[in-house]
Amino acid sequence: MPSTSVRAGSSRGALWLWALIMVSCVAIVATSRFSTDMSAFLPKDPDARQRLLVDQIREGALSRMVLMGIDGGTSLARADASRALAAKLRASSEFVGVVNGDEASREHDQELVLNYRYLLSPAVTSERFSAAGLHEAISQTVADLSGSAGLLLKSLLPRDPTGELVRTLDSISGANMPSTSDGAWASADGERALLVTMTSASGTDTDAQERTLANIQAAFDEANPTGELRLLMSGTPVFSVHARSTIKSEVERLSLIGSLTVFALLFAVYRSIRNVVIGLIPVASGILVAVATVGLGFDTIHAITIGFGTTLIGESIDYSIYYLVQAHDPDTWRRSYWPTIRLGVATSVCGFAVLLFSSFPGLAQLGAYSVAGLIAAAAITRFVLPALPTAPVPMERIEWLGARMASLSTWARRLRWPVAALALAALVVVIMGRSQLWSEGLSGLNPAPMDLQKIDEELRKDAGAPDLTHMVVVSAATQDAALAAAEQIEKQLQPLIDSGKIRGIETPARFMPSQATQIARRSALPEEPELRQRLTSALSGLPLQAARLEPFIEDVANARTAPELNAKVLQGTSFAFAVQSLLLQRAEGWSVLMPIKMPEGGGATEAAAAKAAANTLLASPGPGIDVFYLDLEEQATSMFGQYLQQALMLATIGGLCVVLLLAVALRNPVQVLKVVLPLAGAVVLVMAGHVLGGVRMTLLHLVGLLLIIAVGSNYALFFHQRVGDDTPGSTPGSTGLPRATALASLAMANISTMIGFGVLSFSKVPVLHAVGATVGPGALLAMLLAMSWSGGESVNDTQGRA
Repeated sequence: MPSTSVRAGSSRGALWLWALIMVSCVAIVATSRFSTDMSAFLPKDPDARQRLLVDQIREGALSRMVLMGIDGGTSLARADASRALAAKLRASSEFVGVVNGDEASREHDQELVLNYRYLLSPAVTSERFSAAGLHEAISQTVADLSGSAGLLLKSLLPRDPTGELVRTLDSISGANMPSTSDGAWASADGERALLVTMTSASGTDTDAQERTLANIQAAFDEANPTGELRLLMSGTPVFSVHARSTIKSEVERLSLIGSLTVFALLFAVYRSIRNVVIGLIPVASGILVAVATVGLGFDTIHAITIGFGTTLIGESIDYSIYYLVQAHDPDTWRRSYWPTIRLGVATSVCGFAVLLFSSFPGLAQLGAYSVAGLIAAAAITRFVLPALPTAPVPMERIEWLGARMASLSTWARRLRWPVAALALAALVVVIMGRSQLWSEGLSGLNPAPMDLQKIDEELRKDAGAPDLTHMVVVSAATQDAALAAAEQIEKQLQPLIDSGKIRGIETPARFMPSQATQIARRSALPEEPELRQRLTSALSGLPLQAARLEPFIEDVANARTAPELNAKVLQGTSFAFAVQSLLLQRAEGWSVLMPIKMPEGGGATEAAAAKAAANTLLASPGPGIDVFYLDLEEQATSMFGQYLQQALMLATIGGLCVVLLLAVALRNPVQVLKVVLPLAGAVVLVMAGHVLGGVRMTLLHLVGLLLIIAVGSNYALFFHQRVGDDTPGSTPGSTGLPRATALASLAMANISTMIGFGVLSFSKVPVLHAVGATVGPGALLAMLLAMSWSGGESVNDTQGRA
């Protein structure tokens, strides 16, 4: 009687502690921050080149830029809608700039170029504004009056006889400005109106970006009352919002399908709603504890980590199944089954714990999530479920399922040598195809669907967005020092343009020259009395009277006292986007991105030659200046190759830890080998399937392989311990449970696992699909290989001996 009272008190204590932990976890999750940007899968301590990519993805201007296209209707209808949409967005504080080539945009651009032409024109020098220089420049302008631009030059002649406006426009023409149709930007074929905007919200603030995109759509709907037009949007904010929405909907949909299917399966066996609900408690609790753990240990919880939570149903449901099938005798379960489950949990934790040491926050999050979730689910199965009132499980169903599993086990053992040959063949396939096994770069983790990626490519091409595949990066302590260095680098690289090795270089210094350059150009402008004197000499022999050039003299005088050309002055112009995209403020200073245009049709050989030539010219940039050539694709491949290598190394260490743990627990090398071989075989077969299917594996596939080991270790350990006897009591090496009952619990656990993970293979989100397509078949293979190679006995074998 005292023993019963102590047990009851212990059960109540377990329930109260569980309730307290769940309430605490809910509070933590409610105050946690969630994110969907891919920065969680970027290095925590990147080098100089990697840091540039990380900064751009997290906070750069490109992470806040939204590209828009308007399709359908007539050209005039598209242009009108573009103007109306731009006007609406410019009135909102959610945007720092909106340009679409309409009259308002053009007026800003034209006014800026005209007023600041003497600070922008690379031709402005002291020699050019000497008497001889003025004579030569004005003579050239007069000669050009008979050309195609004659009307424009004639109207500007009184203000710009030296042609600085034309030279400024020539200088900035490399910016690849879009075409114009009906007074607004349009694609080259004129079939799509174009707009570009930059949001005020940070690129990592997905909530704010979602509201901003919704407001853009609402403003467009107002500008499109007939509904004949269609708005296309792209850019990092669009990708982030779409990723979060897709992952959320996919997780909800697939979780519902998986949960209902598992619920139906469990109810078919248990015949008790109560047991089914109790059986799902470890799953729900484990996910909640896992999310709270990540929330405490990391600044933000990534959406992929949450999506990964769905997969916990695949393993943690096994624990409750093992318990509930034996719920009529908890003491026997605790004595016979729990030690094996505990060892299986320990092997799973070993496999995932090594991910905590990853230098990539995303991988470390998955490790923390898995370890916390699995430990919580197992602990709740052990201490909370026995305190809950479960219903007896109908044994006739268990015995029927167990008999079928026993028959399958017998057939599996008979095929153990053919299966071994198949595993060896799979190993050969993996070794031979290892160069094509793993995906390089971030593409495998990109949650954006291919159609959205295609739209992004089209809009960027139409809008003339800079190609950042090849670029020179110039860094300095201050913004002005970086711009001055960029001007110098542009001069150093000019021989490559002259020789045709590259087509051109883009730089924000063309729109916002350094202070030194602005001062030099301003100083080259003579004072008014001197200019009048030089102009009189310069006009000798030319068909112009000095009196007609009074506006020119006035503009030069204004340019000498004009304020500095800076980002604030550029605001509202299309040039501001170029500066904001290519001039980056970073923690250690400022960096200028100088995209390089490769020759048309040039391949890898031409790119390598241009890179080598550029690196030679970029030597010795000067004190305080850091310059390097960046091949974005090469850098991304290198960075994520490093990421993958580290993950593979950690997974290998995790595997060795699992083997070491089994060696300590089993104390017999042969027995350890019998447990490890089914797990290794399942992993190799799944990898071979991907090689033969031409599917490159990603980091999430690697996590899936770890899950195969985590799930399969339970099967291998149970079959290693002969999963019960058909005689009362227990024998050495046996679980002491009826064999049919033990086999039935393994069958239910395996089916539940395949359902929980299998539904993920139908996900449109690559990261969820990767886990589902890996663990679903892997769990089944681990079960079959454990049957085949365990050395366990079948029901018929036991009965025959009896």
